[in-house]
Amino acid sequence: MNMNVFLKSLAEGKKVVCKYPLHGSRNILKRHEGVVEKTGVGPNGPYATIHSEDGKYRTLRYDRMVDPVCS
Repeated sequence: MNMNVFLKSLAEGKKVVCKYPLHGSRNILKRHEGVVEKTGVGPNGPYATIHSEDGKYRTLRYDRMVDPVCS
C-alpha cells in the first residue's frame, strides 16, 4: 500500500497491523497490531499511537512501518 494512501486511511479507532524494526532501528522486524489511539506530526514526521490487546501502548513512525494494513 502506498504510504500516502495509508496515511489518509488511518484514523483514530481503526485497527492497524504492521511490522516495525525492533528498537526502532534494527533490521529485525516485529509485528505490532492494535487500535489507533492518536495520530500526529512530530519533529521527525507523522506517527500513530497504537493500543494493543495486551494493554501496551506503542508510538510508531509512519516511515518505518513495513507492510501496514488498516481495517
